[in-house]
Amino acid sequence: MINGLDTYKKKWNIQTEAAIKPGLHAITAALKELGNPHQKGTFIHIAGTNGKGSTATFLASILREHGLSVGNFFSPEIEDLHDQIQINGEPIPEEEMDRTMNRLASLRTPLTDFELLTAAAFLIFSEHPLDAVIIEAGMGGRFDSTNVIDPFLSIIPSISMEHTAFLGDTLEEIAWHKAGIIKKWKPVVVGNLPEAAMAVVNENADKLHSEVIKAKEPITVELKLKGEHQIRNAQLAVEAAKEILLLTFEPEKANAGLSKASIPFRFEELYPGLVLDAAHNVESVEALIQTVKEQFPTKEIHFVVGILKDKNYKEILRKLEAISDRFTFISFESERALEANTLFEESRSKIKTIQNQYDILPVQGINVMTIVTGSMNLLSILRNDKFKVFANYKSAAR
Repeated sequence: MINGLDTYKKKWNIQTEAAIKPGLHAITAALKELGNPHQKGTFIHIAGTNGKGSTATFLASILREHGLSVGNFFSPEIEDLHDQIQINGEPIPEEEMDRTMNRLASLRTPLTDFELLTAAAFLIFSEHPLDAVIIEAGMGGRFDSTNVIDPFLSIIPSISMEHTAFLGDTLEEIAWHKAGIIKKWKPVVVGNLPEAAMAVVNENADKLHSEVIKAKEPITVELKLKGEHQIRNAQLAVEAAKEILLLTFEPEKANAGLSKASIPFRFEELYPGLVLDAAHNVESVEALIQTVKEQFPTKEIHFVVGILKDKNYKEILRKLEAISDRFTFISFESERALEANTLFEESRSKIKTIQNQYDILPVQGINVMTIVTGSMNLLSILRNDKFKVFANYKSAAR
């Protein structure tokens, strides 16, 4: 479910499916009806298990600092579909989205929800004078609806096990999907990938005569996005920016862009005692744990957790339980959400409760950090209801 999309679908009588249907046939046909807006502009394509949104945000900030006008397509939403499509860091206004959906209502090609939003993004970007457009793949890469572009370069920040029902149950299979965004003669910037995944990426890059670029520049500025993993994402953004800007690249402006970059739910301390982090799989949970240890070495940790069904929730719980014995589990409104009861029964924590997402999260005490984590869908719901949910923390922060 894409938050806010149903409003436009109902208004303009647009019929789409919420199901995930990997493949490029439908989106290609729909974009042809629209005059192929995805063929206009300089695109950067990002696919990977974790780090896509952060890398895209770092890169956009660097490019804007150099005077470029930049579009971003993020997946999933933070609050609703408007912030998935951004121009120079600003979400698309409702009026523009409304005009775009009106145009899309005449499409003859049946689409899924995500394909519809992808088409909307390309249409909107084609109508703005943009120097660069950064596109984040929704799932996988090779058969993701965003993979209709011929990008200037591609970026793969990380690869680990995810979406096994769609992408395969081995690291090599998943890497094959991610490597599908690599295009002939176009460079690909890669993060520190597992050996098996790197071999697949190298094989695909070799076949396409694509240069593989690895991050190597140290990051010397303070980042708003915390954690060692964010330093690696920032390094990828710098390498990509060098390729895009060439002789106009200025290290000082790159550092300024990195230092300004921020994104909700990336270890975001919303109020004293309350952190939101969209760690949704084993790899991102490991990064979260490392950051918790770095930032709050003396604090007791209280996790509030909601996870999607297709995630490895058992291993995620074991990781989180290694640094905390206090949990609150939440069911939230999504067809893909895992029931809180399942998490409660699987948890080995001694202090655990189940709570409705619309309840006020309790302040746990002066020496306790509450960290809300798991699905981005959950964090979006809490964000939209934040004046009620986070009331105690807001009062405590004053």
